[in-house]
Amino acid sequence: MDEYHKKEFAIMDYLHIVSLELRKQLGQYATPIEIVRYIVKSVEYIPSKSILQKRLIDPACGSGAFLGEACRVYLNALKKAAIPISEWYPMIISAICGIDIDPKACFFARLNLAMLLAPPILEFISKNTIAKLKPLPIHCADTLHLLASRRKSIPLFYDRISIPLEDQFDFVVGNPPYYKIKNLEQNIKNTFTESIYGHPNAYALFIHAGIEMLRTHGRLGFIVPRSMLSGLYFKNLREFIEKKTAIKEIVNISDRKNIFDGVLHGTMILSLKRGKQNDEKINISLVKTLEDIRDQHRAVIVDRNEVVQQLNGTTVWFVADSLDVYNILSKIIKGSPLLSGNQINYRAKTGQIVWNRVKPLLSTQKEPDTLPLVWATDVGKFSFSFNRMGIARPCFLKSNSKTKQLIVKGLCILVQRVTADEQPSRIIACIPEELCKKEHDGYFVENHLNIIQPTNESNTIDLYFILGILNSDVVDFFFRTMNGNTQVSATELNLLPIPTGKSDDKIAEIAKEIQVVEEAKRKKLFTELNVLVAKAYGLNMNELRFIKNHLNERKYDNSGD
Repeated sequence: MDEYHKKEFAIMDYLHIVSLELRKQLGQYATPIEIVRYIVKSVEYIPSKSILQKRLIDPACGSGAFLGEACRVYLNALKKAAIPISEWYPMIISAICGIDIDPKACFFARLNLAMLLAPPILEFISKNTIAKLKPLPIHCADTLHLLASRRKSIPLFYDRISIPLEDQFDFVVGNPPYYKIKNLEQNIKNTFTESIYGHPNAYALFIHAGIEMLRTHGRLGFIVPRSMLSGLYFKNLREFIEKKTAIKEIVNISDRKNIFDGVLHGTMILSLKRGKQNDEKINISLVKTLEDIRDQHRAVIVDRNEVVQQLNGTTVWFVADSLDVYNILSKIIKGSPLLSGNQINYRAKTGQIVWNRVKPLLSTQKEPDTLPLVWATDVGKFSFSFNRMGIARPCFLKSNSKTKQLIVKGLCILVQRVTADEQPSRIIACIPEELCKKEHDGYFVENHLNIIQPTNESNTIDLYFILGILNSDVVDFFFRTMNGNTQVSATELNLLPIPTGKSDDKIAEIAKEIQVVEEAKRKKLFTELNVLVAKAYGLNMNELRFIKNHLNERKYDNSGD
């Protein structure tokens, strides 16, 4: 019997026979067993008597990795409870359930569970006859449509059975599909309207669905992209989670390259409990690799209001593994107005030129009816080089009735929109002053850049002061803790706290000097800038040293393959 519920039971996967195109379309990625085991344990699904009368579901079960682990745990619980093996199979199929839209996935899930459960199945048949053997509860269906339509039955390979979903389960676990949903059907939109904002991703809807499936005090454990921590399109989802559940645990996985085969994803493990609770605490940890998940890793228990922060009416989740980080974040947030607030009156927006949509209007040569087009490659940290790529990239765009309203005029800060944890800086910004002053008719900005300008002409806050703040170590530290993906969105820039009234002129002066001096003289100026910015935020030198060490560790940790 031990052979069939041992810890190393191997799941047979099917993704190697599925085309990459179909896998991307369905958002299918095989989950490493280390993550499967961690999630099942994190929701407190453990081999004890307490789980025998409870129910678990994986709403996107794939080949059954999570269900296999749950069965293994359940078999151990049955064995510990000294329940006769002939009674195991009926108990297991009433306790565990899986749904997947892909028939191949359902076939492999059934195969894997059948192999794992062979002894109790054979024992049941010997005592009851095969006619009484019910099929494994793996259902081939669209979970989101099933929940949305409130159907009373779904088509299965073997039969039609009733399968209510709402408020039916004590545990929801899995690796939901990751893909943007286009042309959302009205019944889906109506069902999930409370958590939808903008362009929804499938995993966000599965989180919503999973919460709805839970009974009060039930537990959910998913591995999901980190983009939901601060992304604009997930703001309603965050609010829905905060309203309906207690956040129990977040494990931030810093390795983006080696979690899912062939996919570059920043991921985290999210564990929730249905229903609110007083004095809510969240267990936060950061791990580098799958090996770290297997081992005992450092975690910190944090008050919910330290993680879930309200910035201008929008909730953002800050994830860090140190109370020192949270203490510094609290100082930064509470002491300063936001970039887009009434005190600062600056606003970030995304460059509006999508080059392949205006391809016929692009030119490598300046012509009477063209204006400069600035690309992300032109922008460095305190540096700007127009047409850095030369003839490899057209740097002029025709101004006509379609593009005229997209022209940018006047001085601005340009910020790269796509950066990664592996890079030395997440915020890479400059002021293209010479270009702005030379081009009186304006210029165009490609959509891999953000543009920051004052919201009114009477704004007295120096643009170079804002630039100095943005390019500082303090803001890099803040942004890395706030941001969950490779996007530096205009929304997140607008939510950055800006400390005015302390050394504004000096910070602006240094920022302007850094942008024009040669590279060799920059280091000293950077050091001076970081000290001034830290003091402006109310931070002391020990806290600045902590920030620098923290940044160096993060960059080093993420630099390897």
